[in-house]
Amino acid sequence: MMQEVKLYFQKKNGFYIKEAFKTLRSNIEFCGDNIKVIAVTSCMAHEGKSSVAMELAKSFAEAGNVTLLIDADMRKSVLVGRYKTGAVKYGLSHCLTGKTQFMDAICETDIPKLYVLFSGPVPPNPSELLGSKKFSEMLKVMRKPFTYIIVDTPPLGSVIDAAVVARNCDGTVLVIENNAISYRFVQKVKEQLDKTGSRILGVVLNKVNMNGKGYYGHYGKYYGKYYSKYYGEYGADPEAVEKEEKNEQLHSELRKEFFEHQKREEQERKEQEKKERRKRRRQKIKRAAIESAKYILAAVAAILLICGLLLGGFEIAKTMGKRSLLSASDSMRPELQAAIGTSELAKEEQIRWQDGWVKYQDTIYRYNQDILTFLIMGIDKNSDAVAVEEGTNGGQADALFLTAMNPKDGSVKIIGINRNTMTDIDIYNEEGAYISTTTAQIAVQHGFGDGMQKSCEYQKKAVRRLFYNLPIHGYAAVNMSAIPMINDAVGGVNVMVLEDLTKADQSLVKDNYVHLTGDSAFWYVKYRDTDIFGSADMRLVRQKQYLTNWVNTSEQEIRKDISVVLDLYNAISPQMVTDISLDEAAYLASILPGYRFDDKNFYIMEGETVMGEEFEEFYPDEDALYGLILDVFYEKVE
Repeated sequence: MMQEVKLYFQKKNGFYIKEAFKTLRSNIEFCGDNIKVIAVTSCMAHEGKSSVAMELAKSFAEAGNVTLLIDADMRKSVLVGRYKTGAVKYGLSHCLTGKTQFMDAICETDIPKLYVLFSGPVPPNPSELLGSKKFSEMLKVMRKPFTYIIVDTPPLGSVIDAAVVARNCDGTVLVIENNAISYRFVQKVKEQLDKTGSRILGVVLNKVNMNGKGYYGHYGKYYGKYYSKYYGEYGADPEAVEKEEKNEQLHSELRKEFFEHQKREEQERKEQEKKERRKRRRQKIKRAAIESAKYILAAVAAILLICGLLLGGFEIAKTMGKRSLLSASDSMRPELQAAIGTSELAKEEQIRWQDGWVKYQDTIYRYNQDILTFLIMGIDKNSDAVAVEEGTNGGQADALFLTAMNPKDGSVKIIGINRNTMTDIDIYNEEGAYISTTTAQIAVQHGFGDGMQKSCEYQKKAVRRLFYNLPIHGYAAVNMSAIPMINDAVGGVNVMVLEDLTKADQSLVKDNYVHLTGDSAFWYVKYRDTDIFGSADMRLVRQKQYLTNWVNTSEQEIRKDISVVLDLYNAISPQMVTDISLDEAAYLASILPGYRFDDKNFYIMEGETVMGEEFEEFYPDEDALYGLILDVFYEKVE
């Protein structure tokens, strides 16, 4: 015997909603007489898919069609709870697992000619059940007693169940929440439906504010009241319409509060998702920046090591180099606010307070004068991405790293600076005359110079300004064009090709074991196919592989012939710009073996990347930057 249930609707649909579903019903009817079984799905959860399916089925039934609504969202059904049907003995999962017959599980509702087959208990294998022969046979059998069958399916953007159901239906209706789903995501869902061969009947744009001034906003409201008042809603008399309008007015505040609550929850959900995306992006940038930093720093370390070998016997040069480096910070320190994020100085603190101290979150810090700080730059002179009007012929500093050597604990700490960081940079014309200071991407600053010392000095100034005038003891900028000479100076490097690079060099076939020489080494380290997503990540893997092999090869060649050191020096020095003198390099080379570096000492500036008018723009978190400077360059006052 067929079970009877009463459907409870939280609110009575107004004129606009009823007209919308009448229009949807009519449009489906115009699709042809062969459209009888209709799947309803969405991209994501909470877009109103189940409500649309129920209202559509109800509309068909009210038009005199014997209609069946099948709840095929067996993973997370909401129909029983939302419409408060009470206990339902059998459902779709019972039918598909053979525990009952289809007709015994169908429920007759209090709406004439509307029948519902609820989902039943959650099965462990919903996709397999919906894709079974039993489900397709059920739909064939149900076509005879029912004029229309509406199938509510899970969101296709989350699980594949909807695609499995759609291939057994005559057409599919896609429900999309207004201003919640991206165009690209919708296209992916559409492509998935196209693969099933199911006909897409159309899209329902749900949760649209009809009080706005958009389509049917103003005039729809006017004519809706006009027709509902004088002609009634589905034959209702004017008194009933007037009574409904009064009820709507009485409950308007409650509905408003409900929708505002929903809106707040949605905003919180989106904000949480945004934070998660930022976190994943920062982690990805950090991994890439670490590998990039190792590459650039290794090149600088190589030149320092060579200088150290050339001058290793000159203790006087080392002593002079140490004195020269440390003199840069004798009277300099970052210009940080004395007290920030905390209460005013206590009386005992004022008594022993010294110039340059900083109080931050109830802790007192002083600048570590013994730290040596260097700016390492990776220069790309072929980049044409310029965010300012003036010409920048000196190339851009696409990689920027602050390296801090702390002799007190023997640590090396590195700060990766986002090349899109928006900060104050100085603009110069083609003749080198200062024009103005503006806010732009920090990497652009290098281009306003001569591509040599002047460019590096400009870049150093911009970085110092960003870090509250932090003392920087030296800089080194390396060009990628030096790779062929550095490679050939050690007789070439052997690698196993990690990806197909034949677009750049025919010899670079994936999985081939090759001996890199000349331009082949350059392309192996430099090239990436921008048409392939994640190509920059793969390039970093290749760079790490190449650098490791290059270091091993150079060590072997130097043991065989000490003159290789001179060859390396001659190959690197023309492609590197630095203000580190030979005696300073000798001192650094002598102390480098006593320092250690690990990934925990690599920092990435926190902030947010947004799309500007033409290029990406990164805005640092000032509080986080302040704390980072204290962590790396300051020490606590006991």
